[in-house]
Amino acid sequence: MFWKSLFQNRKTEFENDIININDHDKICLFEDILNKGLFLRVKVTGKSMAPFLNGGEIVSIKKVRPEILHTGDLIFFKNRSGQPILHRIMGRQKKFNIILFQTKGDAFTAFDEPIPSSNILGRVINIEKPDSAGKSRTLDMESIFWRIFNHIYATFQIIKSAVYYKVYLTLKRNRQ
Repeated sequence: MFWKSLFQNRKTEFENDIININDHDKICLFEDILNKGLFLRVKVTGKSMAPFLNGGEIVSIKKVRPEILHTGDLIFFKNRSGQPILHRIMGRQKKFNIILFQTKGDAFTAFDEPIPSSNILGRVINIEKPDSAGKSRTLDMESIFWRIFNHIYATFQIIKSAVYYKVYLTLKRNRQ
């Protein structure tokens, strides 16, 4: 009885502990996991990828070579400030033997700063989307359906951003 109550008290004591780590330490941990060939599962918390990801989804990420990444892929990367971000690839270019990726959150009209391939942690391979019944469905982002869908969706996002930018320039010109 003593051991049982001691164990229960210990368990309760530790359940309330919260470990706070900064973004740099998170990135190092994520990189270590992915570099060992393991999958990383993280919960989506932001709304930058809405309406495709609204927060609460669990994404599985694996390390891939930058050469196999395509327009439309959802990638997990660190930005210039070292913060972890999950956005969609809008394009890529090679500059001075460095592959740069252009990314954007689906909810935004503006593109992110181009990121070098060395900042990419991995590509999303599965998404577990919760439904209203408390269950979840898994989307295989490596299937042909989702590869084509993501490419088309990225193309739509590029056109949307171009239209917004043209409208913005027209409004700005008319105000002057």
